Amino acid sequence: MKKGRMAAPNMREVVADTRLNATRSESDTIRLWENYKDQALLWRSLSLLQFPMTFVALIFALVMWSTRVINLTVPSKPEPGVHIAQDIPDTEFINAANTYVNLVATYQPGTARNQFNVASSMLKEPVYTKFREEMVGAELGAIESTARTQVFFTDPLRTKVTRNGTEVTVSLVGERWKVIAGSPLPTVTSRFTITMSTIPRNPLNPYGIVITGVSFKANIEGEQPTKEVNS
Repeated sequence: MKKGRMAAPNMREVVADTRLNATRSESDTIRLWENYKDQALLWRSLSLLQFPMTFVALIFALVMWSTRVINLTVPSKPEPGVHIAQDIPDTEFINAANTYVNLVATYQPGTARNQFNVASSMLKEPVYTKFREEMVGAELGAIESTARTQVFFTDPLRTKVTRNGTEVTVSLVGERWKVIAGSPLPTVTSRFTITMSTIPRNPLNPYGIVITGVSFKANIEGEQPTKEVNS
C-alpha cells in the first residue's frame, strides 16, 4: 500500500511535465511562424519599394542619356606644311621667346659663343644677318674680352602677347644684371620684344616658329606693369 501511495504523485508530476512541454512546444512554433511572417512582410515591402525606385532610376538614365554632351578638345596635329599662327597657342610662342632671350641675355664668357650660335638658328632673314653681324661679331668679342657675365630675370606677370595676322609679338620684361671684369653693375629693368611667324615645320621645330624681329629697350623703370597677362 505504501508503495502504491508513493507512486501516485510521481504519475501526476509526469503528466504535469508533459503538459508543460507541449505548451512550450506550441509557443515556440507560434513564435517561429511569426518570425517567418515578419520576414515575409519585410521582403514584400522591399519588393514594393523596388518598383518605384527602378522606375525613377530608368527616368534618370533616360534624362542623362538625352542631355549628354561630349566635348573633345583635339589640338592641331603637327603635319607637314605651315601651321597658321592662329592655330598655335600663346604658350608655344611664349616658350620660344623665353628660349631666345635666355640664350642671348643670360650668359658667361665661356658659354656665350655657343648660346649665340643656337639663338641664330631660331632667326629668319633679315634679322638673321643683322644678328650675325652685331651679336656674334661685335657683341661677342666684347663679352669675351671684358669677361662679362649677364643674367636676365624675366617677370612672368609682365609678359604680353599680341597677335597681328600671321605674326605674333611677345614682350618680355625683366631685370638685367651684369658683371664686367668682376665688378657688378646696377640692375636695370629691360624689355625684349620678340616678333615671330611660322615656316614649314621640321623634326626640330614641330610648329615651325621662327623669329622675324627683335628689339631691346633698357631703363624702363618708369613704365607701369601690364595688368593683363596672356599666357
